[in-house]
Amino acid sequence: MEAYENKPLLVKGKIRKHKLISNNYGEMVIEAPQIAKRAKPGQFVMLSRWQIKNLLLKRPFSFYQINPQEGRFTILYKIVGKGTEILSNSKIGDEIELIGPCGNGFLLPKEANRIALVARGIGIATLLPLAQEASNRGIEIYSFLSAREKSLLLGRDSLESLSFHTFYTTDDGSKGRKGKVTYFLEELLKENKVNFEAVYTCGSKRLAQHIQELQQKFHFFSYVSLEERMGCGIGACKGCVIRTCHGYQRVCKEGPVFPLEEVMFYER
Repeated sequence: MEAYENKPLLVKGKIRKHKLISNNYGEMVIEAPQIAKRAKPGQFVMLSRWQIKNLLLKRPFSFYQINPQEGRFTILYKIVGKGTEILSNSKIGDEIELIGPCGNGFLLPKEANRIALVARGIGIATLLPLAQEASNRGIEIYSFLSAREKSLLLGRDSLESLSFHTFYTTDDGSKGRKGKVTYFLEELLKENKVNFEAVYTCGSKRLAQHIQELQQKFHFFSYVSLEERMGCGIGACKGCVIRTCHGYQRVCKEGPVFPLEEVMFYER
């Protein structure tokens, strides 16, 4: 495996497409060739479309789709505060300030034949570029997706089109089964029906903890993309540290992707 370069750029970009989707979510295509050509699955961008007098800090967004040939990338966001509310009112052609690509992304084993992607809610945004890269390499993908309800399984059609098999759970039973989506993964591992070279997850620490338990039992490589509140996004403010077996590490700099076995979700 080879680590990705981690030298973020400060550039201006332009909004080329923007649409609001259900449940206060939005999808935005941004033209910024310098970032799009270097972006890797699992990395993120710090973004602002507001004046400092309104908000001081940029906000982090995972790459949802990456198109280096066109010099564009897509983000998926949820309206949860003033920053994303301003973002939701953006128009095509608006200029946007960016820092990126930030952080370290996912690594695919060189000889991988089959991987599992496990996501809850908007966590799919981080995993979709990884699925595209794995598909391009001919790797078989099993996807395990979970949300409160069917309408919150964002991007499921895109991920399902890249996957060999897709499993769904929703809290209300509107898509797939009720319960934890990791139960599907556990059943496959218990019955020894498939072997995964690596399992990737994002979107829920509770989900990641369960996969960590399965990892200890079934001995597979696993990586987690963590979400934490960020100030600078480049490692200077140290506001997004988490506990690992190597001590405290910054999600924005050493992460956001970590080997799952290194993350300490609780005291050991």
